[in-house]
Amino acid sequence: MTTRTQLAYAAAGVVLLLGLLSLFNPVVATRLLGLDIAAPRGLSELRAIYGALFVTMGALLLWALPQRPRGAIVVRSMGILWAGAAAGRAASMAIDDGTLTVGNVASLALATVVAVLLVWGGFETPPTAAEAAARRTAVAARREAAAARRAAGRAEREASDAQRGAAARARLAQREGDGDA
Repeated sequence: MTTRTQLAYAAAGVVLLLGLLSLFNPVVATRLLGLDIAAPRGLSELRAIYGALFVTMGALLLWALPQRPRGAIVVRSMGILWAGAAAGRAASMAIDDGTLTVGNVASLALATVVAVLLVWGGFETPPTAAEAAARRTAVAARREAAAARRAAGRAEREASDAQRGAAARARLAQREGDGDA
């Protein structure tokens, strides 16, 4: 597994862990996020958006990463969404609405890192010549093994057919011999 893939998995793990924390312990999540929950509905929103949505994103990433290059669009799309969140946070700090805090800068950094790792991780690096040769050898070996299994099955069926034929001829010969006596 390449470093790029490992880092993309790490980013997916961060998304999943943030979601699980928010889903199962929203009070701790509110403290980490610097949010105040004014009504019970606020806990529901936190569980839904920061919890279930992030868990779903993390699970989707963990599904899509090994599916590359087919699943690469999912991984890159999630990275672009995280980039959008980072841009919104940066805009909020640039507007100077009181959000230029250490916690918000840390959140911006985290969102940016996750975005970069997912976009970068969405591009599967081409295999080296040795990896490609090993893959071709493995595919050829699987094909040869399958052909050998098919040939063995045919030989087994032919032997079984021959045994049944010999048994049938022996019974026929015995009946003919019984009829002569």
